Amino acid sequence: MNLNKYIAKQFSNPTGLGGKLVSHIMNRQNHRLYEETIRFLSPSDADNVLDIGCGNGYMLNIFARQYGCDFTGIDTSNSAIKNASRRNRIFLNNSRMMLLCQSADAMTFADSSFDKAYTVNTVYFWENLSVTMEEIRRVLRQGGLFINTLYTNETLARFSHTQFGYKRFTLDELTHVGINAGFTADVIPIFNDAAYCIVYTKSYGEHI
Repeated sequence: MNLNKYIAKQFSNPTGLGGKLVSHIMNRQNHRLYEETIRFLSPSDADNVLDIGCGNGYMLNIFARQYGCDFTGIDTSNSAIKNASRRNRIFLNNSRMMLLCQSADAMTFADSSFDKAYTVNTVYFWENLSVTMEEIRRVLRQGGLFINTLYTNETLARFSHTQFGYKRFTLDELTHVGINAGFTADVIPIFNDAAYCIVYTKSYGEHI
């Protein structure tokens, strides 16, 4: 397999030793994005927070050490969930965290389960953007926040591995799909305009 294709596959669904290495690189690369995501999420200790695409649980660990929230992390990779469980066993043991292997487009949670949700650099791998946004809205409470943090398409183009399996979305597509799902959407450039946080807020009232 082409090396860049292999790297892209591991970013999408990390497994084995290669997945551990890629996850380590990803955590270092994304650290500033994690910090900005937490800042815009502005959590309180009473919040129930969902991490979509939690990977090896690095960001969850940072988050849980800073705030007294309850956390749930999901990822499509069993290997990533196992690594996240090892990293966060202290929080799992005191019942502040739950980690599950599942996809964001078909979550098993009841309606209105979470106050806030976030994802960092995972939207490129979603099978269906509209379906996933509808599902995220479903599991959020009224007025809940979803922070979608991602690189600009121009930044993505600088990495050779992103030519394999990375979907590109325009800002218009990302904001309109959120609005259609029943969110308001605000785009905030970060990281010297190399990335942005899209702050989606679940609108009040029934979504049709």
